[in-house]
Amino acid sequence: MANVQDKPVPIRLAIGATLTLALAVAAWRAYTLSVAAYWADFLPERALGVRSGYPRAEFARAEEGIRAGESPLKFEAAAKAALGRSPLDGRGFRYLGSAAQAHKDLAAAERLYEIAAERSPRDLPSQAWLGDYELTHGDFDSALSRLDRIMRVEPNREHQLAPVMMQLAATPAAQPALARLLLADPPWREKMLQRILANNQDVAAVFPLVEKMRVQPGGLNQKELNTWIDRLAGSGQWGTAYLTWVQSLSPEASRQIGNVYNGSFEQEPSQGGFDWRFGEIAGAHIGREQTTGAKGNLALRIMFSDDRVPFSHVRELLALPPGKFRLGGQARLEDLRTDRGLVWTVTCAESGALLGQTEPMSGVHDWEHFSTDFEVPASNCGGQWLTLMLPARIPAEQRIGGAVWFDDLRIKPR
Repeated sequence: MANVQDKPVPIRLAIGATLTLALAVAAWRAYTLSVAAYWADFLPERALGVRSGYPRAEFARAEEGIRAGESPLKFEAAAKAALGRSPLDGRGFRYLGSAAQAHKDLAAAERLYEIAAERSPRDLPSQAWLGDYELTHGDFDSALSRLDRIMRVEPNREHQLAPVMMQLAATPAAQPALARLLLADPPWREKMLQRILANNQDVAAVFPLVEKMRVQPGGLNQKELNTWIDRLAGSGQWGTAYLTWVQSLSPEASRQIGNVYNGSFEQEPSQGGFDWRFGEIAGAHIGREQTTGAKGNLALRIMFSDDRVPFSHVRELLALPPGKFRLGGQARLEDLRTDRGLVWTVTCAESGALLGQTEPMSGVHDWEHFSTDFEVPASNCGGQWLTLMLPARIPAEQRIGGAVWFDDLRIKPR
């Protein structure tokens, strides 16, 4: 009798062959998919040769063509087909938006770009197009939100967007929105705000923006305020610069206001504005220390290492009106060794013209008063620099050692 279990064998073989073929097809599809995925972004034509209609490659080919100046209409049909297979990829909607713009249908283009940005929030071309569209329609809050997103995603875009931000900073209608964004302290704020404060050509136009920020708690930090005051001074707006600086002082610091601010060195210098600026240079140590004989608790002390030091690293910006003045103070020398001696000078900030200079100081002595008279001219001298320096004419005269103390610096009319 025949074994009935042998009858299904051909069926099992057929099933096995079918499964083998299906697995082979699946393997081939997986292989072509991986190859297409590998080439899609940088050689889309090769990827499409391996896998026709692959969405990523279609999108990349459209990107490549549009960037090369080809019409978006050329890729419209392919983008629609690719979107049918990959509807969550925002790039397809971006290409359709470009095509709608080419058809001069801006309303449709905006809707498509909005979908693109929603589906792919990190798609910067979509964000940039929408930001530009919103700027042209006066929607500054939305546009600045787009710019914020772009700079957060790609911080190296900050320098490319700087001209746009500089223009917005000088645009009255955009200033409230820009101030709100900057006050939120985005990660790109420091570099961008420094550009706006230091480099914007239209200081008067930017002034309202800076004032909006300055009067807010934490609106401008000390570095930003110093940059802005220097910008005002550099543009010849000495009165505005000085008033802005005075308004920024605390009640305690305001008590130090005079023709020389903080002349007894009781306050920590802010390194900007109309306050002391202590530089750093090899061979000299500049600091405020307690000592006997000072007017208050502290005095300025500078120690030199008996080396060549081209020293001019203690200075303060002044805002004296035209007239005759006397600079005075007291100094204590601790074996100060120098051929040329240390001097205090007053120069015009605009022209660099020397207005006055003290007698050179060197040697050893306890606290002694010093003074010199000078006159501020009526023109081209809206601001002045008070500077402690070593007036060396050649490198050999820069050698200096020992230490010196200064206290109670003041400038009075005469």
